[in-house]
Amino acid sequence: MAGLLEIKDLHKSFDGTPVINGFSLEVTEMTVCCVVGPNGAGKTTTMDLITGRQKPTSGTIHFAEEDITGLGEHEIARRGIGRKFQVPAVFRELSVRQNLEVAYSKQTNALKNMFVFGDAAMKRKLDEIAALANLTERLEVEAGTLSHGETQWLEISMVLMQNPRVLLLDEPVAGLTEGEIMKTARLIKQLKETNTLIVVEHDMGFVREIADVVTVMHMGTLLAQGTIGEIEANDRVREVYLGSEEH
Repeated sequence: MAGLLEIKDLHKSFDGTPVINGFSLEVTEMTVCCVVGPNGAGKTTTMDLITGRQKPTSGTIHFAEEDITGLGEHEIARRGIGRKFQVPAVFRELSVRQNLEVAYSKQTNALKNMFVFGDAAMKRKLDEIAALANLTERLEVEAGTLSHGETQWLEISMVLMQNPRVLLLDEPVAGLTEGEIMKTARLIKQLKETNTLIVVEHDMGFVREIADVVTVMHMGTLLAQGTIGEIEANDRVREVYLGSEEH
């Protein structure tokens, strides 16, 4: 069975400098794929290419058996690929509830948004996601007063309000406390029951906790792929992570 997301022989250059060099990846539905690698390995650029933020130089990206190579960000988002960036982008002056309402609405017209916000289905979805992300008791507070961990969970929730099939998370536990990291791990395990997740992360303890498959990138290529046990036992991966070939 083909993967839900398939990347084949992807290349990306900036001003003639190659950043992604023949990278291929297949992500199975309802799994957590963690993408790891040294700084400069091409992890974030790959996320940019999947979501349409950047256009590949060559290669293909298929999602649900449709070629989405080179489509715009909004077109890809509408097809069901959502992304949470490393730095949360929430509306700090709005309440948590209002942030989730804004994320749900696909209308740019303010008058139409007023009717969307009264939608019963939207309210049910909002309550469900808030409970999942442990934000139910925080719905009426301003987003700007949340802790760093709560802010990360809010942005994940905002992406979930758009009902993505695939959720891309860029370093979701950067700067979190140990307790917040464990809560985030539990959240991701719950999300796997309904979503496919691709997680870029440096925290290998967190990766060990959540990953079904670990993909190791190095210099824009696929260095290794497998279970966390297989990756940790891989001599080439250990060599790269020791910093002898850090880029």
